[in-house]
Amino acid sequence: MKKFFVLLFIFISVILSSSFCRAMTITGGISATDRVPAGFYGHWKVMAVRVQTTNQNMFAPYTVELWNLSKQNDVITLTNPISGATASITVKDATADTFIFQRVTGEYGDETVTETATLTLNGDNFTGSDTMVVRYYKNGIITKTENVEYKLK
Repeated sequence: MKKFFVLLFIFISVILSSSFCRAMTITGGISATDRVPAGFYGHWKVMAVRVQTTNQNMFAPYTVELWNLSKQNDVITLTNPISGATASITVKDATADTFIFQRVTGEYGDETVTETATLTLNGDNFTGSDTMVVRYYKNGIITKTENVEYKLK
């Protein structure tokens, strides 16, 4: 049902935006997803150790997860086969051996979670950091913010 409403929202947005379109010059460039090193795609065992947090009861001191990073067209998807979680991620920056991605969940509710990860590829391993910021809202105003930073191995 949630997917239906999201698709309906996207459809209505496209219809409305097309009625307000103006002619413009098309510009080209390389998508940030095209700059993500191929070595990042595939299955990873990710160990995360908490470095700092505003709420020790909310965020685990360490986690071990399985990640699968895949790409289809311009969409990079992060899947956790154990939990069943799947998310499309936005690439913020990418170089020869490092990329920064972000995902935001719950953008239209009482709580949003913004996760930003920086990953550096070292042969068959990667290291980096993962930061999560949880914002709670009431009547559109942030009432509370919790955050955590993990070191990834």
